[in-house]
Amino acid sequence: MGFKETLMNLADKVGDTVDKGINKGKESYNKMAEKARVNKEIKTLNTEIDEILLSVGRKLFTENSENEEFKVEFGEVTLKESELEKLKKQLEVLESGADPCPSCGAAVQKDAVTCGSCGEKLVEEPQSAEAEVVEAVPVKTCANCGAEIDESAKFCNQCGTKVTD
Repeated sequence: MGFKETLMNLADKVGDTVDKGINKGKESYNKMAEKARVNKEIKTLNTEIDEILLSVGRKLFTENSENEEFKVEFGEVTLKESELEKLKKQLEVLESGADPCPSCGAAVQKDAVTCGSCGEKLVEEPQSAEAEVVEAVPVKTCANCGAEIDESAKFCNQCGTKVTD
């Protein structure tokens, strides 16, 4: 066998080895791609199952809220829903820049008189002039220095002069 034939045999062996490597790489890639496809299908089906169970749970909760068997769990759901509503109102207040209602926490405009969410009165109505006059306390003044003194005082708290009626 000559040099040329030896070289050709060596080239054939190298070519066969490369072909085997390429085929093995293709098989490995195809297996990986198939595993990824199956994993994606598994994830999709698990998500669909979770959505169905969530739907069933919501239906069970809304239609059987008084069910004694789930009393604890339903109570927790109700509590969490209440907390969620408070947080949503808090976020609404933060996003809008409005003031929170002191009663329910909902966002209310600065000039609002009542809360649009719960109806709580936000601004006290001004008292009429008549009410102010009725509530006004008569003021006595000291005959000596002119300071205001309490109606029941016997002496001026500024100059000490005895108060005369």
